[in-house]
Parts: sequence; C-alpha cells; structure tokens
Amino acid sequence: MSGISTITELQRCADLAVIRAAVKARLPDKSAATISLADIAELCKRDLRARPTRDCHDVRDQILQIAIEWDLDRDALDQQSNVCLRAVVTFLR
Repeated sequence: MSGISTITELQRCADLAVIRAAVKARLPDKSAATISLADIAELCKRDLRARPTRDCHDVRDQILQIAIEWDLDRDALDQQSNVCLRAVVTFLR
C-alpha cells in the first residue's frame, strides 16, 4: 500500500509543478506560494484566450469541475485536493 501513496504523492507534485509553471508563464508577477482561486481563474481566462478553438462545452465542464472541487475554506493552491489539482491540470492541457 505504501507504493500507492508514493504514486499519489508523485502525481500531486507533478500536477503542482504544471500549474506553477503555467502561472509563472502567464502571470509572471504572481508568487507561486500565494496562488488562490482568483489566480487560477485568471490563468484559465488567459489560457482560453490563447487557445480560442477549444470546444466551448468541454471548457465549461472543466471550469465547473475546478469550481466544484476548489475548497474555499483553504484557498491556497497547495491546500487543494488531488482531484482539484487534476481538474486544473486537465484544463491546462
């Protein structure tokens, strides 16, 4: 069972790295330590503008999934669930 948690931890680290790299590329003034839902919303908005030919229904579903999974009581990116991080990464890909 310890191997499963290691894989989960590696996936979480990879997801955080993808999100932080996207934030650094699109929001260069933003510190990676203080990423919140507002920053993710801005990141998604900029990503969508950069790729306007995406299916609008998929985009809507992905944004709704991020909003559903985001824990507002713990607004920092690092405190979000693995499912939430995966939803953000899915949107960015």
